[in-house]
Amino acid sequence: MGETPVQWREWGEEAFREAQEQDKPILLSISATWCHWCHVMDRGIPGDPTHTGTYSDPEIAELINTYFIPIRVDTDRRPDINARYNMGGWPTTAFLTSDGEILAGATYIPPMQMRQVLLQVLQYYRSNRPEIQRRAQEIARRRQEATRPIARPGAQLSWAIPMHLIGLIARAYDPVYGGFGEAPKFPHPEASLLLLVEYVRGRRDERLTEMVRRTLHGMASGGMYDHVEGGWFRYSTTRDWSLPHFEKMLEDHARLIPLYLYAAEVLRDQGLQEPAVKALGYVERTLYDPERGVFWGSQDADEEYYALSRRERAQRPPPTLDRTAYANWNSQMALALLVAADLLGEPRWREIALRNLDAVWALTFDASAGALIHYVDIHGERADAKGVPPLLGDQVHYARAALAAFQRTGERRFIERALQLRPYLESALADPEGGGFFDRPEDPRAIGALRIRQKPMEENAVAAEFYLALHDLTGDREARKIAERTLLAFEQDYVKYDFAAAPYGLAVYRAITEPVRIHVIGLLTDPATQRLLAAAWRGDLFHRVVAPMDPERDASAIRAQGFATDGLPIAYVCLGDRCLAPARTPEELAERIVTLA
Repeated sequence: MGETPVQWREWGEEAFREAQEQDKPILLSISATWCHWCHVMDRGIPGDPTHTGTYSDPEIAELINTYFIPIRVDTDRRPDINARYNMGGWPTTAFLTSDGEILAGATYIPPMQMRQVLLQVLQYYRSNRPEIQRRAQEIARRRQEATRPIARPGAQLSWAIPMHLIGLIARAYDPVYGGFGEAPKFPHPEASLLLLVEYVRGRRDERLTEMVRRTLHGMASGGMYDHVEGGWFRYSTTRDWSLPHFEKMLEDHARLIPLYLYAAEVLRDQGLQEPAVKALGYVERTLYDPERGVFWGSQDADEEYYALSRRERAQRPPPTLDRTAYANWNSQMALALLVAADLLGEPRWREIALRNLDAVWALTFDASAGALIHYVDIHGERADAKGVPPLLGDQVHYARAALAAFQRTGERRFIERALQLRPYLESALADPEGGGFFDRPEDPRAIGALRIRQKPMEENAVAAEFYLALHDLTGDREARKIAERTLLAFEQDYVKYDFAAAPYGLAVYRAITEPVRIHVIGLLTDPATQRLLAAAWRGDLFHRVVAPMDPERDASAIRAQGFATDGLPIAYVCLGDRCLAPARTPEELAERIVTLA
């Protein structure tokens, strides 16, 4: 996007060197293909004289091209830059020094205001060099000294963390329309999931399910949901879910679909399953490329299109797709499809998920780095990384999904891929002193705020879940220690995120709860073994680990655990050191799971 008279550069050494050599400030625009107001700032709204394009205005473009170095960044392709320079939304309009320090910033700026802003920034830049240099040094010093989340000596994970978060969620809950927080209202699916998990764990408090039920029905029955084509829009501008921002994101569907299916299962509410099934249809029909096996990132916002009836929409081209496949979002969607296959009993979703994980690995795994690159372009070929190092989110989301795929299939390539990503995580991204993982590797040559690494809480929670699953499947005690230290790094800081720390709360839940372990022993080529594997995942999925065990390949592990192998396939259900009598049919396995769950 961004075809304007402005001569946009890419973020990189060349653009910043040009700014230094020509002694010009930088105008950084952080945009997105799905962002409505980004398009308005570029091109305006056709037929609306009150919203003309800021960057398509010839006078403004000339000012920018003459006196600034303009840089355009896509937030989805460069989440590391967005995390450090976003000014409160998209578009972000930030003015920087040639060292990458912030002078000023805003979000959407209309043309009349933009002229004034450009001249003010230019005057300030030219007239206040000593102050700018002093401020830049002070900002750099504060950034360098900023405390990062670290594991406190003697700190422990406890039930107090998820309980505190549930209290924050309840305080933010809207009892009239559902949802959490004020308008604009975002889905926050992990907040609802944390309430469900606590309800299932034993505190059968109907207030928990009431919050979930009202929230999910509110998002599915109002304007947040596309009742013609299926799927959710990104967020609601209003408290009552009536007026959404009309972009549709792959990431949101990867988080909402399993939540709705799990809630339908727990609450016995068919009305929650239906929107999830329809959303699956939308994702497959619109965002999935069956030829390449990948999912595209998003679909553009188009208010006029979504106001049309089914018949009228059929006569008009749909909103534009971002035909970029992001490794982290694809991995999240693959995991969502595995859950959908479990809860709906439809193997087709699992087949698509496995094909997707294979495609993402083939397209994004960089053998020289031992890690995944962030995205692939429209042609399904490797994208030019343009100096972007492998990021934390892609590694941990894929590793978590790969272990989930192994648990459902027993196919070794998935656990082997997860293990291949581990060295990069621990050598390039781990904080050996404070625990947890940084979002990007250390790079002394990085520009501006990229020099200081961040520890994103949500991606660290995913990393902890991966290491916990690895421990549960392999018995690797070091993996368990890494998971615990990762979570302990946020044991104090999570409160800063309020109820948005729900993903962290879920990871803590997994760390302090003994999972039900189901060992399925049998030849993977045997349909009876596959039926037992499928049965192992029905019902409540949250505190469950399934270990497929081949009688020949895993013979030593089977003997070590004392499992008999007569009359295969066979399944053992265990909790801690207690294992029930073996199950030989899906029905027997379901009974055993209910007994221990």
